[in-house]
Amino acid sequence: MFQSVVHSFLNHRWQLYTKFEIELHELRYLFWETTRQCNLSCLHCGSDCTADASIKGLDKEVILKTFREIADHQDASKIMLVVTGGEPLVRRDLFLILSKARDLGFRLGMVTNGWALNKKVAQIISATGISSIVVSLDGPEIIHDWLRNRSGSFSRAVSALGFLKEEGIPVVEAITCVTPRLIPFLEETYQIVTNSGATHWRVFNIFPIGRAKNNEDVLLTPDHFRMLIPEMIKLRERGKKEDFHVNLSEEGWLGWDYENKLRDTPYFCRAGVNISGIMADGTISACPNLPQWFAQGNIKTDSFVNVWENRYDIFRDRVWMKKGICENCPEFPVCQGNSLHIWDPETNQPSWCHYRILHEKDD
Repeated sequence: MFQSVVHSFLNHRWQLYTKFEIELHELRYLFWETTRQCNLSCLHCGSDCTADASIKGLDKEVILKTFREIADHQDASKIMLVVTGGEPLVRRDLFLILSKARDLGFRLGMVTNGWALNKKVAQIISATGISSIVVSLDGPEIIHDWLRNRSGSFSRAVSALGFLKEEGIPVVEAITCVTPRLIPFLEETYQIVTNSGATHWRVFNIFPIGRAKNNEDVLLTPDHFRMLIPEMIKLRERGKKEDFHVNLSEEGWLGWDYENKLRDTPYFCRAGVNISGIMADGTISACPNLPQWFAQGNIKTDSFVNVWENRYDIFRDRVWMKKGICENCPEFPVCQGNSLHIWDPETNQPSWCHYRILHEKDD
């Protein structure tokens, strides 16, 4: 009874907070997909960069015009501009563009597979003012190289993390995509990550989008997920004792019994609320992982600021997601249908419900 009252209070407080954030909708993270080209061919690639490699990215002046527009209308110092791909480091004018974005006031971040991040590149990253780097590190060498589909990718990722540590980058985060074959090696992976020089470790599970859609080798089953959770709770507690930040990715509502045990802040899909994305072809979306039908415009023809202020209702009012398994779910006011990139338009419901998976055995 007492726990139910506590959960009800927490739900109410969190709903008020998220409602305020949605009404305010301040842009805080801007993802720029610099290119669809990549130096790896990962088994779980969300955009299938091999197929999309012809999309090399927006012309320098086109993207800089949008950055200037944003900086003219908002306080750029409050916005983290994060470059993704494909692989951003294959783009030759990347650091020139980022230097100009820095001069406009943006804070800078990067997501990379680490293949091309040697000592010299780490020095350029530091000189450019990039303060936050995410490097993919998906377990022990044999598992990482299998998932990334290229021999030597593990050693390069580990070296990249070390080079970034040497340069004193404030936030060096390793992200790990958990596959069924990694489950028994989570503790070993924790040790690899902490030894690499990373300051943070974030763990994802892979969802059936892009190249991973029909690949059961990379997708967790509900039983796998239920095995993952207690292991991550244990490793997060260990990280607190060792001054190391461990988080489960914010991709779905877990319920109050789990949220604070696995994350720094409770789940809230901020796509279109505080987060926007500009794709390699100019598409304006809300997150790099969203399918094309979520597009709200294109910076080649539309004002980014106008789109952000006037076209994001699909992200800020999620009532349209109250369907399928979500229709009568008492958690919907908090969960709001789970992360958008998990939404399955064919079944009109999320393809994965974290809360249901974790609590169904208690029903």
